[in-house]
Amino acid sequence: MRLLNCTLCALVLLVSSQSLLAQTTATPPPPTNYYIVDYMKAKPGHAGDYVRLERTVWKDLHKARIKKGGSQTAWWFLEVRMPSGASVEYDYVTVTTVSGWNGIDSLYNSWDDVFRKMSAEQAKHVDSTEMFRTLVRTEIYMDVDAVFKNAPGTVPPPKFWFYNYMDVPDGKWDDYVKMEKEIARPVHLEQCLNGHRAGWGLYSLVFPSGSEMKYEAVTIDFFDKWGDVVADDFAAIFKKVHPTKKMEDVSKTIEASRKLARTEVWVLLDYAQ
Repeated sequence: MRLLNCTLCALVLLVSSQSLLAQTTATPPPPTNYYIVDYMKAKPGHAGDYVRLERTVWKDLHKARIKKGGSQTAWWFLEVRMPSGASVEYDYVTVTTVSGWNGIDSLYNSWDDVFRKMSAEQAKHVDSTEMFRTLVRTEIYMDVDAVFKNAPGTVPPPKFWFYNYMDVPDGKWDDYVKMEKEIARPVHLEQCLNGHRAGWGLYSLVFPSGSEMKYEAVTIDFFDKWGDVVADDFAAIFKKVHPTKKMEDVSKTIEASRKLARTEVWVLLDYAQ
């Protein structure tokens, strides 16, 4: 009997060790994506100069850094279509994607190397950047959840971005994320499946932070074509996805979890990925 017990114990230890080994050697999850969003205001009379500078010199620099295989994985240059006018705070945006938390620091530390390798012509244009635009502010976001019609990077990125700033009440973050994932996400996924939506993403604001911030997250509704924005019967899609839920009850849940601070319409002008 003692021999049997010892044999059973040995088998248990063997199985446990193999299980532990499998856990320790399993492929780790991919690093979180972080997005550095720079808000730009073109100098009066120089919007065209600024756009050309971003789409030529700066795009080439970003492409070279992505190709090198460092922390940067993508770059987008967008025009803020709405709101617009002379009084708006910014009218262009660049979004730079880096992989992992350390990628943020690595991105900033790599600029010196990038600038050292520029041609004299590139350096002249880079030095002229401040003549054509003002960097209004920078924000950093991180991935929380997303769905896309096509895997990002496999096709040209969506042209229209509806950028929704969300004010989440204190202590309601978990409720808010749950609402987005369980109520909103399935609806957006259905729209992706029927082809009228290019994607949807939920992103948490990392920097800046504090009580003075008027929003803590953004969602982005991505569309390839302007007509796709209003192509779906939302009520019909909601009923298909959530057949047992009442729209009025869901609306209360949504409003209790967050306040939509504002929505802006961004239009993609160029990109590197």
